[in-house]
Amino acid sequence: MLAAWARLSAQDTRQQVQAVVDGVRSPQHAHEAALLIRQLPGVEMCRVDHNTRNLLLHLHAGGTVTEAQLEEVIAPLGMGLRCVRTGPVQGASFRHLDPRTCEDPPAAR
Repeated sequence: MLAAWARLSAQDTRQQVQAVVDGVRSPQHAHEAALLIRQLPGVEMCRVDHNTRNLLLHLHAGGTVTEAQLEEVIAPLGMGLRCVRTGPVQGASFRHLDPRTCEDPPAAR
């Protein structure tokens, strides 16, 4: 059983998108944004957190959601993205982006 899970994990080609969301006013407002983003094709999971102002998004393998599409979906809510990071979904624990320092060069963080 563990060997089968390890093989599946090794073949995981899902993509993860992480970003800071500006303009989030309340937990309900964050949830509203997540619901809209989840409607985009290829989105497997989305969470917008009011407290940390972080977006976490998982895309199915081959998912093609762009930063511009995300911006377009949340703009009517008065929200915007910055510090967008993309990469493969990994088994490591999730690390929040700090809205105060995410745009600083790595040495300055």
